[in-house]
Amino acid sequence: MATGDEQRLIKPICQRQFELHALSLEHGPNFEPSHIFSAYQVGRGTACGCILLDPEQGTFSTLVLRRRIDHRWVLVDESGPIFSPEAALDRLSINMRGGDPPEPLPPGVRKRPPLMKVGPRGISPEFRLLTSTFSHVPALMAVGECYLALHKPDANFVTDLQTNNFAARLFELYLLACFREQGLVVRQDHVSPDFWIEKDGATCWIEAVTANSEVPQFGGIGEWMHAPEDRTERLTGAPAERFAKTLRSKLQRNYHELDHVKGHAFALAIADFHESGSMVWSREALPTYLYGLRADVEGEGSSRRAIGTPISNLTGEHSIPAGLFRNPEFTHLSAVIFSNAGTMAKFNRMGFLAGWRPSGLEMVRRGILFDRTPGALEPIDFELSVGSAEYQSLWPWGEAWCQELEVYHNPLAANPIPFDLIPGATHWFERDGDVECSTIWENSILSSVTLLRMEEEKT
Repeated sequence: MATGDEQRLIKPICQRQFELHALSLEHGPNFEPSHIFSAYQVGRGTACGCILLDPEQGTFSTLVLRRRIDHRWVLVDESGPIFSPEAALDRLSINMRGGDPPEPLPPGVRKRPPLMKVGPRGISPEFRLLTSTFSHVPALMAVGECYLALHKPDANFVTDLQTNNFAARLFELYLLACFREQGLVVRQDHVSPDFWIEKDGATCWIEAVTANSEVPQFGGIGEWMHAPEDRTERLTGAPAERFAKTLRSKLQRNYHELDHVKGHAFALAIADFHESGSMVWSREALPTYLYGLRADVEGEGSSRRAIGTPISNLTGEHSIPAGLFRNPEFTHLSAVIFSNAGTMAKFNRMGFLAGWRPSGLEMVRRGILFDRTPGALEPIDFELSVGSAEYQSLWPWGEAWCQELEVYHNPLAANPIPFDLIPGATHWFERDGDVECSTIWENSILSSVTLLRMEEEKT
C-alpha cells in the first residue's frame, strides 16, 4: 500500500500519456495556441497535469485532472499566466492535491460501471486476451482511458464489450478517440444516433455499425481470412454485398426523421469485422458500392492509369444495386465514415506509444502505404518497429488515432459535411465524374498488421 509521501510524489510522464488522459476533456488534448511543455502525475495516477507554453506570449499555464471515485478524469484547475516553468511546476504540485481522496460524483450522476468487473454473461475470447496477457497491457490501458472518456455510454456498454459485441464497442471507443483528438465536442445525449460532434459551429450526427458475419465473431480471434484471389470478387462480390446489407439495414431505421437529427448532417460509420483479418483487405469494396464505380487500370507501362468503371449491380449472390450515393432516396445520408483501425492492434500501438511498455515486448507494424507519386498505381511496402524514430517520423506528430479514418462524401447530400469538421480524416469526394481524395497526411497506411513478440527477460 502506498504511503502518504508516495501518494504525493510528482513524477514526469510522457506527453503522449497525458494526451491519452486528456481525451476526457471536452476538446481533447488541444490547447492552441499553447502546447504541452511537460506533463506529470501524482503517485500511482490519482491526478495528472501539464505545463503549457504559449509561444506567442512566452508565458506558461497549468492544467490539472483528478480521478473521480468512478475513476473518470475531471478537470479541477486551470491556472495562468505564469512566467517561469519552475513557478508553474510549483503551482501544479499544489493543485494536483496528491494524497487527497478522489473527486466526488456530482449530484444525480450515475457511477460508471468498472470495466474489469465481469458480469454473469462471462467474457469473450478477445476480452480475455485484452485483460490477461502482458502483450496486450498497452491496449488494455488505452481501452480503459477511452472508456472513461466516453461522454455517456449506455447501460449495456461494459457487458457488450466483455462479450460478443466486443468489436462494435471497440469501434465506438476508436471513433471517440479520433474525434476528441481533432478537437471536436462529442456528445451522447440521445439513445441514437451514437454520437453528435461539433466544431466551430459545424455539426454531424453519427451512427456506428460493424459488418459482422452471421456467426458471432469476437472482433478478430480465429483463423485468418485472406482476401479473395479474384479481383472482381474482392471489389464487387461478397465483401461489397456485406457493406451494402449493413448500411441498408441501418438506413431503414430512418434516423434522419428523429426530431433532433432533422435538418442536420448525418453519417454512418462502418468497420468490417466479419472475419479475422477481413478489415485488412475489404476497404476497396466500400467505395465501389457507394459510388457505383469499380477501380480499374488501363494502358501499359508509363501510360497506365486508374479509371472508374461504372457498374449497375454488385456481383454477389443477391445482385444488389451499386451506387448508394447515386440514389436520390438517400440524400439525407451525408457521408459514410470508414476505418480498418478500430482494432486491438491500434489500441495496443497507441498504449505502447503512450509509455505502457511491458518489459520484453517488441511491436512491429507491417503493411502498405499509399504511393502519392504521380502515376503510381501500386502501394509501398513497409515494416517498422513501432517504438522507432523512423516509424514516428512517418507523420509530423507521430501516429495519431485518426490517420486511418476515411470519410466518403455523398455528392447528393442535402446536408454535406464540411471537410474541416473532421480535418484529420482522408476525405473522398466526387469531382467532374471522378472520385478524388484529400488528406493532410503525406503517408497514409492502407492496411497493416501489428506483430507482437515477448522476449524473456535476462537474469
